Amino acid sequence: MSEEQRRPREDPPDWGPSVPPDLMINPLAGGIAIFTAVAIPIVVVGLTRTGGANGMIIAIGIVVGLLAGVLAGIWLARRGGRVWRGPRI
Repeated sequence: MSEEQRRPREDPPDWGPSVPPDLMINPLAGGIAIFTAVAIPIVVVGLTRTGGANGMIIAIGIVVGLLAGVLAGIWLARRGGRVWRGPRI
């Protein structure tokens, strides 16, 4: 037996039924999801303070969430929606 036959192949094949699928995410949907995940907790804190609602905290939450969502959407768009290669078999 040769060395190649004894050692299992480490990388999955480039084509065929055992190729793991790539995880693809729509850049717009990803950006909206990141915006929601970042903005909602900060806005809730701004709304439920014991001293009453604080407009500055709410505005900061929306701006930070919007910035994170736009950056995530741009990053995903540059990668063609591909986050990482699928799981190795």
